[in-house]
Amino acid sequence: MTASDALSPALKPPPPPFEAALEAVELELALGKRDTKQDLCEQIIRETVESVGGILLFQIRIGEGRDQRWLGAVAFAEEDRQEYAVISIPCDGSPIEVTPVTQSSLPLASLAVAYANLAQCWAKSRTQGTLETA
Repeated sequence: MTASDALSPALKPPPPPFEAALEAVELELALGKRDTKQDLCEQIIRETVESVGGILLFQIRIGEGRDQRWLGAVAFAEEDRQEYAVISIPCDGSPIEVTPVTQSSLPLASLAVAYANLAQCWAKSRTQGTLETA
């Protein structure tokens, strides 16, 4: 071991670039301008996501009392692939966050990607006629 090895801690590789960063910031700012404390939060999230060109995958309200928050998963189309982000809107008026799934610590982040992949497979199967509907 050399002296430089002893002085330099191992660095983690940087997270992959989030190509939809601009859309995520635009979404966060647009949501911040809306009154998300009212009962129309579900509709506000859907409308705001669509207004910035995103696709709302799903949303859910979790927690109770002061810990209550809305969480959602969003997809952004970027050239030849999809980028995914998680929306977190605390009902107590705390700041709204839109975070790339690769940087989110919420369990919902991994569900967002899995759900999007499932929806894409289902849509592909329906268009090819390989999925029977009831």
